[in-house]
Amino acid sequence: MKTKSIKNLILISFPIIIFVVGIVLCSVLIPAYAKNWNENLTLAQTVTPYWKNENNGEITVYDEIVMPIRYGSSNEAICYLAYTPKTIVSVKNYSGEITYSSSQYSVEGNKISFAYNNGMPYVQDEWLDNKNVPSQYQEGLINSTYNDGGGTNSGNHVIAENALTRTNHLIVTYTYDSSQDLGFEVPSFQPENYPNLLKKLNNKEPVKILIFGDSISVGASASSMMGFAPYLPTWFELIKNYLVEKYYNGDNSKVTIVNESEGGQASSYGVEQLYNNTFNKTGFDLIIIGFGMNDASLQLNGNIFKSNISTILNHLRAFSPNADYILLGSFTANPKSTFFGPHAEYMPLLADLANKFNLIGDMGSQSGCTFVNMYEISVGILSKKQANNTNDRRYQYLDISANYTNHPNDYMIRLYAGAILSTFIDF
Repeated sequence: MKTKSIKNLILISFPIIIFVVGIVLCSVLIPAYAKNWNENLTLAQTVTPYWKNENNGEITVYDEIVMPIRYGSSNEAICYLAYTPKTIVSVKNYSGEITYSSSQYSVEGNKISFAYNNGMPYVQDEWLDNKNVPSQYQEGLINSTYNDGGGTNSGNHVIAENALTRTNHLIVTYTYDSSQDLGFEVPSFQPENYPNLLKKLNNKEPVKILIFGDSISVGASASSMMGFAPYLPTWFELIKNYLVEKYYNGDNSKVTIVNESEGGQASSYGVEQLYNNTFNKTGFDLIIIGFGMNDASLQLNGNIFKSNISTILNHLRAFSPNADYILLGSFTANPKSTFFGPHAEYMPLLADLANKFNLIGDMGSQSGCTFVNMYEISVGILSKKQANNTNDRRYQYLDISANYTNHPNDYMIRLYAGAILSTFIDF
């Protein structure tokens, strides 16, 4: 049970921590975005959600991220795939430049293990608790007290968007039997919700897309933003790239992305920005609203959150009445951190708003609104990975997060792009 003083300290310091995580880690490294992405996969393989990659009862997962952990003084480092593989196609280092031989690792169920000193990347459990972190991983490291009383350092953990979490994972391509439970409900294909966008795309007319949300919508923590190989683009740039390739024969000028997101901010900031007229809100064909991570981390009441998003929707629709809209449910914060809150409670609220604002066929209106639930996808994948782990499951959040706290890694960023696209693209 937390004391009253601890609660007050969290309330006072939390906005500062959010600011540091959401703004500083993103903005200081944005120039790295100009680097070229090392394309280990085709664009289609990059953005197509793996549940769409089914052939003869097998699903292919491309470049799933796993973070091998050495627990204590164990001779092995271990990591877990989301599904029990039928065939391992490849196991590579984080950049995709090194492919490891099957003789270097063992596969048992969905667990991959190897001798911790065999040259394959791994992290020591205590490093993630900010204890005895090697010097090469110190730069950019932030300590956070999660108040969970566990780990190797009494609840102290790292917030790391540095080499510690960006250069020690593996990317695994594998197939698995499609009879395995997926772990979550996939976003449904709803092209009827995108009459304006699809009409313009099919007619090869230019489209203009607004992204409006928090640091995840800024692009955190795509490797291109953070200056690490393989320099994966942000999820919204992946969407743009796919649309450009599919509809415009590679002409980038046909798709314009306007991003008015701000790291470290919550939905109240979105309302404030709109009423302060800080940007031009007219002429958009698709508007993606992505607040919620920081709202829930700040324990904002669900009704207030819903009211804020409703205000944002009403305001933007007044200026861009012909746009189609997406409400993006944030992927989960680290469940064991003080950043975790009522994220799950926001999902049905967003779904209800999407239904109410979906005006297709309503008195001749043609402005769709679709809910994309990244929270359910993220917790589903995480639970699948944790199911057979008898060690400390908390560290496994690094399989879907690049900072161990509240930013998606490249794998989850690809799923953001794919899940959004799958609601109007028939992969």
